[in-house]
Amino acid sequence: MKYDYKSLYEKNAAFFTKRPTLQSTLRPASHILTALFAFTYALFLYKAFSTPYEVRDLIPILCAPPLCLTIVTVLRYAVSRPRPYAENGANITPLATKKSKETNSFPSRHVACAFVIATLLLPMATAVGIFLLMLGFALAYIRFSLGLHYPTDLLGGMLIGVICGLWIFL
Repeated sequence: MKYDYKSLYEKNAAFFTKRPTLQSTLRPASHILTALFAFTYALFLYKAFSTPYEVRDLIPILCAPPLCLTIVTVLRYAVSRPRPYAENGANITPLATKKSKETNSFPSRHVACAFVIATLLLPMATAVGIFLLMLGFALAYIRFSLGLHYPTDLLGGMLIGVICGLWIFL
């Protein structure tokens, strides 16, 4: 079975274009979920620093998200894959375009950061970690629905985020 991004995206986009109210929530939902992950991580750090942990135990928790972001950023420039709406041959009309000049899409920075935060929280606050993983999948779907990423961009971001999150437990 051959993977056909264009037909997959158009089928998904048609669902939202038939429902303008739902379509109008996609971009705000992406922003809200991104902010929620950052806020949750900040709360997590506050709790970690307000409990009697050894500093060496907190270093991986502090280092995992920046490590993840660094890996993603280096990969984005090394791979230099254009966003679906900017790539020749994709010929899609996205539900949204990036306002910044950033045109690289692989791997997804938003999704990688979401998954590293969710993975970090899993062993310490399992219910919250599971909830954040579900929100991470929702964020990935929203980013695909907006036409900002290929599914492989999102899967790459998920994988990098989980690996960086698991790194602290090794």
